[in-house]
Amino acid sequence: MFNGGVLLMQAYILSIAGVVLICAVITVIAPHGKMGKFIKGSMRLFILVVMISPLIGWVQKGELSIATDTQIENDEGYLTHCAAILEEDDENALCEYLEKKFGVSALIEVERVKNAPFERKKIVIILSDEGINGEEGRIYMVARIQEAVEALYGCTTEVL
Repeated sequence: MFNGGVLLMQAYILSIAGVVLICAVITVIAPHGKMGKFIKGSMRLFILVVMISPLIGWVQKGELSIATDTQIENDEGYLTHCAAILEEDDENALCEYLEKKFGVSALIEVERVKNAPFERKKIVIILSDEGINGEEGRIYMVARIQEAVEALYGCTTEVL
């Protein structure tokens, strides 16, 4: 079928090229004045008819219809890859945010939905250094970090 389609396309292009050449020759030898304008207009119309004739044939035969039972499937590998890139960007941004705002360093894991629009599902923050707060301020700091991150990212956050 593919080979037949290529041959049909070649024949279609050759027929258009032939008609354009014939029309160019006729236009050059056509008289000037009203009759010349009429002939040139007729040649343009003839070229247009030759160009759209395959479309008319396809519509009449019903070959130009679009299949409605075709299923469009997602490329799961690509969606997972995109989600991983966004997760990594979130993790880096969140590390910088925690360092600047709270003065803590942490190991962060962001989980996103693996399809568009890649919404965040869950953020897990494991504090590795509480900074100057020490053990006494850890409970208060955990609550503040959790509240700030949930407000910023709009998803459930777990701070360990």
